[in-house]
Amino acid sequence: MLALRELYAKIRRRQFEPADARELIKTSYYFAGAHPDVHIDLSVSRPADFHFQEVPKYEQRGMHSMFQSMDDAAMAISAALNCATGEEALRLLPHKKSVAIHSRTAAQHIPEMTVRSAIASMGVRTGTMYGTASTAFVVVVLNLCDGSVVLTTAYPTHMIQPKQWPAMQPPPPDGKDLLEYGGNFYPYP
Repeated sequence: MLALRELYAKIRRRQFEPADARELIKTSYYFAGAHPDVHIDLSVSRPADFHFQEVPKYEQRGMHSMFQSMDDAAMAISAALNCATGEEALRLLPHKKSVAIHSRTAAQHIPEMTVRSAIASMGVRTGTMYGTASTAFVVVVLNLCDGSVVLTTAYPTHMIQPKQWPAMQPPPPDGKDLLEYGGNFYPYP
């Protein structure tokens, strides 16, 4: 976990690097018990479904998106925070305790993501399939815990049919990021 003041100072100077994001990922998981692996497909060094063994509710989803590597996750989180939207998110965090960034800026740095899909036959799950999709935007959720910033989760997403958006968050407008706090969404350049 990183102290809010320290993180805000780095972001304000636009010096929050992928190495800093990697540290935020690790400390949020190990010390704050945040979401495991920040939706990263680490199948190169361990079973692809390890992520789902730790959080069984994701196993039941029909579709689940993941970064292709820790490097992609760190690059995306760094890009999402190292801009005006990230700066505003950190400025608001002491007042809201939780903010979410829906970042097209980050998606420019990781054009492709892994998608895990459930295979079913006659309503019964029969298997799992992995594929890739273009990244439309990246979601980064931050919380404040005892003066430190915790990365609750981060994941890439691709465009879903517009009819599904009323039940989900709206996509950021083209060329903009969205900052979500207090149940509202605010576009940033």
